[in-house]
Formats: sequence, structure tokens, C-alpha cells
Amino acid sequence: MKKIFLKIVAVVCMAFFASLSAFAVGGPEPVELRVSISKKPFQKDKNRKSPFRFPLRQIPAASLDGHTLYFDASCSGCTLQLVDEDYVVAYDVTIPAGATELELPETISGNFVLQIICGRYCYWGWIELD
Repeated sequence: MKKIFLKIVAVVCMAFFASLSAFAVGGPEPVELRVSISKKPFQKDKNRKSPFRFPLRQIPAASLDGHTLYFDASCSGCTLQLVDEDYVVAYDVTIPAGATELELPETISGNFVLQIICGRYCYWGWIELD
């Protein structure tokens, strides 16, 4: 019983110090993305007898380090937009095929809604560029 307790304490300490070292070194800051469907998802279909359900699709991971955005390879070919606080698209680009990182312009700064639009899915989250 004592060995199990010591193993648990060791694992917790290692995780704690690993998180501290990652924080101290810096690195990409994760961007929490949400998903929405661009078409009206709850619109009643005359032929449908069951309610609409969101299809199961994995939300891509994204992180930001300065003006460099890192994301999953599943985002290649999608449209990336930065929308400012006045709902104006400040930056719009198509993500190149096979790309896993994108350099955002240094001239853009402030708070933005990051949108990755893939077909009818829109993955979005808030970012701040300095």
C-alpha cells in the first residue's frame, strides 16, 4: 500500500514540475476552439421524422505562439479568418495543403475571433495578438 502511495505522489510531482517547466519555457498557447454549423442546424425538415443531430467530428487542436498559429493537418484547404471586435474580417487566407502552421501578419494586433471554416463547419475561438 505504501509503494502505491509513493508512486502516486511521484507521478503527481512529475506532472506538476513538467507543467511548471513548460510554463517557464513558454511555447505555444493553446486556443480553445468551438464548433458550429454554418447552415441552420435545427431547421425542421419536412421529410425528417427525428430531430437533427450534430455529426460526430473531432474539433482540431490549435495553438498560438506570437504570430505563429499551429493547427492539425486536418485544417489544410480550409479558410482561416480573423474577425475583429467590430465584426470586420481583418485577415482572410486559405490554409495551404499539408500545412500545420501559419505565420500571421505582424501588422495585425488586438483581440480577434479566429475562425477556421471547413465546408459547413466553423471552428472558432478567441485569440489576442500583440
